[in-house]
Amino acid sequence: MKGKKMKKQVSMIAALMVMLYGGMAFAADWNFYGSARVETFFTDSDQDDSTTFSESLQSNSRIGAKVNVNDELTGRFEYGTSGGNANIRLLYGEWNFGPGSLTVGQEYTPLYMPVSNQVYDTDNGLGGWGEAYPGRHAQIKLKFGGFQIAAVSPDATYLMNNILVDANTEVTIPRMEFSYKMDMNNLAFGIGGGYSTFEYNNTKDIDSYVGIIKGKFQTSAFSLGAQAFIGQNVGNLIASHTTGNDDGEGYAKINGNQVIDNDALGVEVVAAYMINEMVSLEAGYGYMKTEYDTNNADKEDVASYYLQAPITLASGVFVIPEVGMVDYQDQDEIAYFGAKWQINF
Repeated sequence: MKGKKMKKQVSMIAALMVMLYGGMAFAADWNFYGSARVETFFTDSDQDDSTTFSESLQSNSRIGAKVNVNDELTGRFEYGTSGGNANIRLLYGEWNFGPGSLTVGQEYTPLYMPVSNQVYDTDNGLGGWGEAYPGRHAQIKLKFGGFQIAAVSPDATYLMNNILVDANTEVTIPRMEFSYKMDMNNLAFGIGGGYSTFEYNNTKDIDSYVGIIKGKFQTSAFSLGAQAFIGQNVGNLIASHTTGNDDGEGYAKINGNQVIDNDALGVEVVAAYMINEMVSLEAGYGYMKTEYDTNNADKEDVASYYLQAPITLASGVFVIPEVGMVDYQDQDEIAYFGAKWQINF
């Protein structure tokens, strides 16, 4: 009898828990959304003297939800399709405590200050070709108005024997990032900075830093934006695609027991004009350079430029034709044209 009574009590507790959590779930406001994106591009590479057509589901196609529990507590999740598999793009909660807010989870870091809408290479937006793109990472972030500061999951990667590795390293502090953004009528302004450090082989410190400045002028039909950055070993903080392959791309190099730092800079300029509610134009240019701190070191640099004409076919339905170039100086030159097709739902 005691066994039956205990089972009955456990069942009642389980039922109460289901009711409790079910009530909490229904109390929250779940706003689901999705975006299907397909790229269709012809590319012409000087390196292999070929023209290739590709059509694929973009890895940044997504489905997710914004969750509003109450005025203080919100959250968001978003899954993408990287490699043909579901992957977590965003997953975080945010607590508004009055003068500011606390974010915990995976989100864009404070250094995310986009300017370009370039669609080639999965909506690359000149990332690593002139624009400082930090990506989405696990973080603990505080926001106070336009100011953000975050402790971000660190990257302890370096180059050895032309291979990127993260072995024999010790990390003692998280990667730190901050930014401040301000809007004034037709003008927007932003600055940001990031720093990370780790130790190689218990003897050598590898320090990374980057400083970014961004500005944008906007009217009802025209906009002009620009961004510039400078840093050291920036591969540990932002994307760097100066070579077109994984052979340094902004990371420090280990030569024997010596650390060789990698200096970097980048700039971009983007102009856009809305012809009407259906058609607009955007043109952009980006340039990035990395160079090791050694005598007679060769610089690695890349330039990219494009022209696109976004077309809105209906609410949430877009086709964006684009033509452009990615020029890996003295290595390869890739000309491309095609379009991105997108439906938001």
